[in-house]
Parts: sequence; structure tokens; C-alpha cells
Amino acid sequence: MTEILLAVGQGFLILFMPENFLFMLIGIVLGMFFGIIPGLGGLIGMGLLLPFAFGMEAQPAFAFLLGMFAVTTQTDTIPAVLIGVPGTSQAQATYLDGYPMAKNGEAGRALSASYFASIFGTIVSLIIFIFLLPVVKVTIDQFGSPEFFMLSVWGLVMAGSLAGTSVFRGLAVIGLGLTVSAIGFSPNAELPRYVFDIDYLESGLPIIPIVLGLFAIPEVIDLMITRRSIAEGTEPRGGMVEGLTDNFREWLLVLKTSTVGAICGMIPGLGGTVAEWLGYGIAVNSSKDSSRFGKGDVRGVIAPEAATAGQKPGGLLPTVAFGIPGNGGMAILLGAFLVVGLNPGKAMLEEQLPLTFMMVWTVVIANIIAAILALGLQGFLVKICYVRATILGPIVLSFMAVGAVLATREFEDLVVFGVFGVIGYVFKHTDWPRVPLLIGIILGKLAEPTLLITVKRYGFDWLWDRPIVVALEALIILPFLYRAYKNHKNRPKPGFEK
Repeated sequence: MTEILLAVGQGFLILFMPENFLFMLIGIVLGMFFGIIPGLGGLIGMGLLLPFAFGMEAQPAFAFLLGMFAVTTQTDTIPAVLIGVPGTSQAQATYLDGYPMAKNGEAGRALSASYFASIFGTIVSLIIFIFLLPVVKVTIDQFGSPEFFMLSVWGLVMAGSLAGTSVFRGLAVIGLGLTVSAIGFSPNAELPRYVFDIDYLESGLPIIPIVLGLFAIPEVIDLMITRRSIAEGTEPRGGMVEGLTDNFREWLLVLKTSTVGAICGMIPGLGGTVAEWLGYGIAVNSSKDSSRFGKGDVRGVIAPEAATAGQKPGGLLPTVAFGIPGNGGMAILLGAFLVVGLNPGKAMLEEQLPLTFMMVWTVVIANIIAAILALGLQGFLVKICYVRATILGPIVLSFMAVGAVLATREFEDLVVFGVFGVIGYVFKHTDWPRVPLLIGIILGKLAEPTLLITVKRYGFDWLWDRPIVVALEALIILPFLYRAYKNHKNRPKPGFEK
């Protein structure tokens, strides 16, 4: 434990090195912008900024990317509270009580409560990260290629079955993602697959134009269709002390929801939206009087914000330790690992442990700085909500096109960007989940080589003679058995007509 605590301190000091700190500040400013514009958010921001990590050292690159990703859920609360339009999907629960508070003249209190809940949520998650790390370090020594493959399968199944409203649709989208990941040369036989004699496809599809097309184009199109500004209204003032006091008064709720958020971050396929709604549900169910929820109860702001913030440091743990992303943003972060020449796994928990904690500290410190900036610049930030969509949309779309073509600097990047933009738009408006497609592409590239190594080395005995593999198989199968049992139990019994 002493080694871990030493790495915690080293990571803190590394973050405050001038270059790293400067890049984190740049990321924070960009993240606040991505958060306040409805439809953008951290996932799109990660895709846009990832090309700028090319050629950077690992420390400033992660400070830049995580500084941006950490704070989008700070400013996404501003449009949710003021105008009833969540900046990202992770502010939907906050809107339920934040917007009524604004209409009751408590907008400043609601925003302040959300900022401080986010700070406390990341701090609690950092503590959980520190205490869980010794367990992970012991466990990872038992992992070989069979365990990493089965962990990838578990991540795929969880992402597919927990995203969206339909298990079938989620798993079908995962299958599509695995198919896309197979484009290019096979890792074992060096045979081209789905290439169709197109040189561009031989190396597989780059992830950046896929992410930007899948998630950003649909939101920008919907924004431009409105042909108006995002909001009209008044600026919030005051409430800073009240919001802080609310968090101290509801400290137990903050602790519970932050813990739930951290756990959601560690489980592939859950992420911020699930953490948010679980946090809100905990607030409602643990309250003696739930009649105020939905009408302007500050607990309905604190709980989802603490849970959403807690899942971000939590999501780093499986990403750096096992290469299994806890959410879409962490999936893109894996791309950053490849860009800067790092491999997730045991090295990140030993030789690179200070870098790992620098990443966790980036999330925590970025939230604190963003909260201070948001409180001070709230009046200015709100004005972004009033820029006409017809002006804002083309600007954002231009940046996305530049980001997409930076992947390989070939025209085909724009084609991929456009094709996945169409797919993303159709998926969004037909209620098909998009995140499983991204996770399927990312984990497919990780799962296939480990499967080939496993079968070549162990045959098929690894399926039943390795305890961790068997435990992961149980984690994959049991939820489906439980769901089938519940459906059978709730099925109406056949009656008899007289």
C-alpha cells in the first residue's frame, strides 16, 4: 500500500508540471464548451481532440484529453437547469429538478449544488480507486490470454445487453461492431477481409472518423434543423454558498451515489447515463418525503451529478488495468494509448503507476478548476446557449471534418465520416444504441488476437480448467438466465374458459 500511496503523490506532482498543467487547462476550457452545447459532450470531444495527441508525450496528451473529458458534465448542467435542454445525455436526470429550481428562482443554487456534487463525486471515486488497486494488482498476475479474451467477451456482452432499451438490438449492434473491426488483414493468416481490393481498407477503418460520424453528425444535424438559438431566458446569479451547504447537509447521499457511480464506471457498458439514473433513483428511494422530487428538490440535482462524476475515475480502472473500456469515452482513450505508445495492463499498475494516478488526478483537479471557472464565468457561458444553430452548426461541422481527415490524411476518411454519420442518424432516430457499435469495434480488435493465441496455446481446455475464465463465463451467462427466469415467472398463467 505504501508503494501505491507514493505513486498517488508522484502522480499529483507530475500533473502540476508546467507543460502537463497547461495542456490540462486547455482541455478544461474546450470541455466546458463541449458540455454546454447540447448534443456534443465528452465522447465527441474525445474524438475531435484525439488527433491532436499525435506526436505528444504521454503525460501532456492524457492531461489534455482527460482534462476535456472530465468537465463536460460540469457545464452540461447549465442548459439543463436554465432552459430544460440537457447539454449531454448525462444531465437528463439533473434536468428533472434543476429546471424546476430555475423556474422557482433558484438557478444559481442548483448550478452551485451540481458543481460541488461533481467535485465530491470524483474525490470519493479517487479514494475507491486507491483502495481497489491492491486487489486489482494481485488479480492481474493471474491473467493470461484466456482471461483477457473472456474479459473482452464480458465487456461486449455487458455493453450490448445494458445499452438501449432492447437486449436484442444491443447485441446485434455489438455484432455489427465486431464485423467492422474485422475489416483489414487477419492477425494470424495475413489474409485481407472485407477489403474489396480497396487499399484504404487494408489497415482497417480508423476510429476517429467513425466516432465523429456516429455521434457528432446526428446531433449537429438535429441542432441545425431547429434554425434558432438553443435558449432564451435570464442569467442565474448567486446561490454558491447555498449549493455548497446543500452538499454538506446531504453528505451521506453524496457518498452513496458517488460509490454507485464509481462501480458503474468499472463495469463495461454502464457509464455515465446509467450512473446518473441510478443516483437519482437512490435519492428518491432513500428519501422519507419524495413528493418534492421533480418539482425542484436540490437532492435531485446533487445525486445524479455526484454519480456521473464518480463514474469517470472508476472507468479508468478497467481501462488501464485490463484494456477494457468502461464507457465510450474510455474506448477512445484506448486509442490514445496506442497513439502515445503505451499498452494497458500490468505495466500501468507497476512501472507506469505514477502516470496512472496522474490520469486519475487530472479528472479530480479538472473538476475542481472547472467548478471555479463555471461559478466565475457563468454569465458568459450561458450566452453560448443563445448562439443561433445556423451559425454554430456549420462551425462545429467544419471542425469535425478536419478532425476526421487527420486520422490518415486521406480523402476516404471523409467518406467513412459521412457513412457513419448516416448510420448514427438512423440509429438515433430509430432507437438503436450507438455506443455498443463503438465498443464492438474497439474490443473486437483486442479480442481476436488474444483468442487466436489462446486456442493455439491451450486448445479448448481453458474454457473449463481456469478459475477466472469460469467466473467470467458465469458473469456472462447468469444475467441472461435471471432475465429468462423473471420473464417466465411474470408470464400470465393460461386460464380456462367456462
